[in-house]
Amino acid sequence: MGASPELLVAIHDDVITSHPLAGTAPRTGDPEKDAALAEQLVASTKNQIEHRVVIDMVHDTLLPHCSYLDWEAEPSVVQVANVQHLGTQLVGKLSEPQLHVLDAALALSPTPALGGFPRDAALQLIARYEGMDRDKYGGAIGWFDGQGNGVFAVAIRCAQFNEARTQARLFAGGGIVADSEPLDELAETQAKLQAMLSAIIRP
Repeated sequence: MGASPELLVAIHDDVITSHPLAGTAPRTGDPEKDAALAEQLVASTKNQIEHRVVIDMVHDTLLPHCSYLDWEAEPSVVQVANVQHLGTQLVGKLSEPQLHVLDAALALSPTPALGGFPRDAALQLIARYEGMDRDKYGGAIGWFDGQGNGVFAVAIRCAQFNEARTQARLFAGGGIVADSEPLDELAETQAKLQAMLSAIIRP
Protein backbone atom coordinates (compact mmCIF):
# COMPACT_ATOMS: atom_id res chain seq x y z
CA MET A 1 0.00 0.00 0.00
CA GLY A 2 1.13 3.54 -0.52
CA ALA A 3 0.55 6.93 -2.09
CA SER A 4 3.19 7.62 -4.71
CA PRO A 5 3.75 11.27 -5.63
CA GLU A 6 5.53 10.38 -8.89
CA LEU A 7 3.81 9.77 -12.23
CA LEU A 8 5.99 7.41 -14.24
CA VAL A 9 3.84 7.53 -17.37
CA ALA A 10 0.25 7.97 -18.47
CA ILE A 11 -1.29 7.48 -21.91
CA HIS A 12 -4.75 8.68 -22.91
CA ASP A 13 -5.52 8.13 -26.58
CA ASP A 14 -2.49 9.68 -28.32
CA VAL A 15 -1.28 11.87 -25.42
CA ILE A 16 1.61 10.65 -23.25
CA THR A 17 2.60 12.29 -19.97
CA SER A 18 5.35 11.76 -17.43
CA HIS A 19 6.19 13.78 -14.31
CA PRO A 20 9.53 12.59 -12.89
CA LEU A 21 10.66 13.74 -9.44
CA ALA A 22 14.32 13.85 -8.42
CA GLY A 23 16.11 16.14 -6.00
CA THR A 24 14.68 16.44 -2.50
CA ALA A 25 14.51 18.83 0.45
CA PRO A 26 12.63 18.46 3.74
CA ARG A 27 9.44 20.25 4.77
CA THR A 28 9.03 21.59 8.29
CA GLY A 29 5.41 22.76 8.27
CA ASP A 30 6.57 26.38 8.62
CA PRO A 31 5.72 28.17 5.34
CA GLU A 32 8.67 30.57 5.54
CA LYS A 33 11.21 27.87 6.33
CA ASP A 34 9.76 25.60 3.65
CA ALA A 35 9.96 28.41 1.09
CA ALA A 36 13.63 28.96 2.01
CA LEU A 37 14.31 25.23 1.72
CA ALA A 38 12.59 25.20 -1.68
CA GLU A 39 14.84 28.04 -2.85
CA GLN A 40 17.89 26.12 -1.67
CA LEU A 41 16.63 23.03 -3.50
CA VAL A 42 16.27 24.92 -6.78
CA ALA A 43 19.70 26.52 -6.32
CA SER A 44 21.43 23.23 -5.44
CA THR A 45 23.80 22.05 -8.17
CA LYS A 46 23.76 18.52 -6.71
CA ASN A 47 19.96 18.30 -6.86
CA GLN A 48 19.77 19.91 -10.30
CA ILE A 49 22.25 17.35 -11.68
CA GLU A 50 20.30 14.48 -10.08
CA HIS A 51 17.11 15.85 -11.62
CA ARG A 52 18.62 16.48 -15.07
CA VAL A 53 19.86 12.90 -15.39
CA VAL A 54 16.33 11.60 -14.82
CA ILE A 55 14.66 14.09 -17.17
CA ASP A 56 17.14 13.40 -19.96
CA MET A 57 16.58 9.64 -19.69
CA VAL A 58 12.78 9.97 -19.70
CA HIS A 59 12.92 12.39 -22.64
CA ASP A 60 15.32 10.24 -24.67
CA THR A 61 13.23 7.11 -24.00
CA LEU A 62 9.87 8.62 -25.00
CA LEU A 63 10.91 10.89 -27.89
CA PRO A 64 11.30 8.12 -30.53
CA HIS A 65 7.63 7.23 -29.97
CA CYS A 66 6.34 10.80 -30.29
CA SER A 67 5.65 13.28 -33.08
CA TYR A 68 6.50 15.93 -30.49
CA LEU A 69 7.47 15.95 -26.82
CA ASP A 70 7.41 19.12 -24.72
CA TRP A 71 8.83 19.59 -21.26
CA GLU A 72 9.05 22.43 -18.75
CA ALA A 73 12.15 24.56 -19.27
CA GLU A 74 12.88 24.65 -15.54
CA PRO A 75 11.84 22.19 -12.83
CA SER A 76 9.15 23.24 -10.39
CA VAL A 77 8.99 22.41 -6.69
CA VAL A 78 6.46 19.69 -5.88
CA GLN A 79 5.45 19.60 -2.22
CA VAL A 80 4.24 16.41 -0.57
CA ALA A 81 3.63 15.58 3.09
CA ASN A 82 7.16 15.58 4.53
CA VAL A 83 9.42 16.56 1.65
CA GLN A 84 9.54 18.65 -1.51
CA HIS A 85 10.98 17.57 -4.83
CA LEU A 86 12.14 19.02 -8.09
CA GLY A 87 9.64 17.95 -10.75
CA THR A 88 9.42 18.39 -14.52
CA GLN A 89 6.36 17.47 -16.54
CA LEU A 90 6.76 16.06 -20.06
CA VAL A 91 3.79 15.89 -22.45
CA GLY A 92 3.83 14.52 -25.98
CA LYS A 93 1.74 13.29 -28.87
CA LEU A 94 2.30 9.66 -29.78
CA SER A 95 3.21 8.59 -33.30
CA GLU A 96 1.73 5.58 -35.08
CA PRO A 97 1.88 2.74 -34.17
CA GLN A 98 1.06 4.02 -30.72
CA LEU A 99 3.11 2.93 -27.74
CA HIS A 100 1.24 0.79 -25.18
CA VAL A 101 1.42 2.27 -21.69
CA LEU A 102 2.78 -1.02 -20.32
CA ASP A 103 5.67 -0.91 -22.79
CA ALA A 104 6.33 2.71 -21.83
CA ALA A 105 6.40 1.79 -18.12
CA LEU A 106 8.79 -1.07 -18.82
CA ALA A 107 11.11 1.14 -20.87
CA LEU A 108 11.22 3.79 -18.12
CA SER A 109 11.70 1.41 -15.16
CA PRO A 110 13.69 1.85 -13.10
CA THR A 111 14.26 5.55 -13.59
CA PRO A 112 17.79 6.81 -12.84
CA ALA A 113 16.53 8.05 -9.46
CA LEU A 114 15.83 4.42 -8.46
CA GLY A 115 18.21 2.41 -10.60
CA GLY A 116 21.06 4.74 -11.48
CA PHE A 117 22.55 5.74 -14.81
CA PRO A 118 23.81 4.36 -17.10
CA ARG A 119 21.21 1.75 -16.23
CA ASP A 120 22.93 -1.57 -16.90
CA ALA A 121 26.18 -0.69 -15.12
CA ALA A 122 24.33 0.93 -12.23
CA LEU A 123 21.98 -2.03 -11.72
CA GLN A 124 24.96 -4.40 -11.65
CA LEU A 125 26.60 -2.22 -9.00
CA ILE A 126 23.38 -2.09 -6.94
CA ALA A 127 22.98 -5.87 -7.12
CA ARG A 128 26.56 -6.34 -5.95
CA TYR A 129 26.59 -3.86 -3.05
CA GLU A 130 23.08 -3.01 -1.86
CA GLY A 131 22.69 -6.29 0.02
CA MET A 132 18.90 -6.55 0.01
CA ASP A 133 15.94 -7.48 -2.15
CA ARG A 134 13.83 -4.43 -3.00
CA ASP A 135 10.94 -6.66 -4.09
CA LYS A 136 8.28 -4.31 -5.50
CA TYR A 137 9.83 -1.09 -4.23
CA GLY A 138 10.92 1.24 -7.01
CA GLY A 139 8.97 -0.61 -9.69
CA ALA A 140 5.87 0.58 -11.51
CA ILE A 141 2.32 0.20 -10.26
CA GLY A 142 -0.81 1.13 -12.18
CA TRP A 143 -3.44 0.00 -14.65
CA PHE A 144 -4.05 -0.28 -18.38
CA ASP A 145 -7.00 -0.98 -20.66
CA GLY A 146 -7.49 -2.87 -23.91
CA GLN A 147 -6.54 0.16 -26.02
CA GLY A 148 -3.14 0.64 -24.37
CA ASN A 149 -4.23 3.58 -22.24
CA GLY A 150 -3.38 3.68 -18.56
CA VAL A 151 -1.48 5.24 -15.70
CA PHE A 152 1.61 4.00 -13.88
CA ALA A 153 3.26 5.52 -10.81
CA VAL A 154 6.68 4.81 -9.36
CA ALA A 155 6.29 2.52 -6.33
CA ILE A 156 7.71 4.84 -3.69
CA ARG A 157 6.23 6.11 -0.40
CA CYS A 158 4.83 2.66 0.16
CA ALA A 159 4.81 -0.25 2.58
CA GLN A 160 4.71 -3.98 1.98
CA PHE A 161 2.88 -6.00 4.64
CA ASN A 162 3.40 -9.61 5.63
CA GLU A 163 0.51 -12.05 5.17
CA ALA A 164 -0.65 -11.62 8.76
CA ARG A 165 -0.63 -7.81 8.39
CA THR A 166 1.45 -7.58 11.57
CA GLN A 167 4.64 -6.26 10.00
CA ALA A 168 5.32 -3.62 7.37
CA ARG A 169 8.48 -3.23 5.35
CA LEU A 170 9.23 0.35 4.35
CA PHE A 171 11.81 1.60 1.86
CA ALA A 172 13.38 4.96 1.15
CA GLY A 173 16.53 6.08 -0.55
CA GLY A 174 18.40 8.96 -2.10
CA GLY A 175 19.79 9.74 -5.51
CA ILE A 176 23.54 9.48 -5.02
CA VAL A 177 25.70 11.66 -7.26
CA ALA A 178 29.31 12.87 -7.07
CA ASP A 179 28.49 15.77 -4.72
CA SER A 180 26.28 13.78 -2.34
CA GLU A 181 26.97 14.19 1.39
CA PRO A 182 26.29 10.97 3.34
CA LEU A 183 24.66 12.67 6.33
CA ASP A 184 22.43 14.76 4.07
CA GLU A 185 21.37 11.63 2.19
CA LEU A 186 20.57 9.90 5.50
CA ALA A 187 18.44 12.87 6.61
CA GLU A 188 16.63 12.84 3.24
CA THR A 189 15.91 9.13 3.62
CA GLN A 190 14.55 9.63 7.13
CA ALA A 191 12.29 12.45 5.92
CA LYS A 192 10.92 10.27 3.11
CA LEU A 193 10.16 7.44 5.54
CA GLN A 194 8.00 9.72 7.68
CA ALA A 195 5.15 9.68 5.15
CA MET A 196 4.48 5.98 5.69
CA LEU A 197 5.61 5.86 9.33
CA SER A 198 3.07 8.50 10.31
CA ALA A 199 0.32 6.55 8.53
CA ILE A 200 1.21 3.27 10.25
CA ILE A 201 2.31 4.38 13.73
CA ARG A 202 -0.14 6.50 15.67
CA PRO A 203 1.10 8.45 18.74
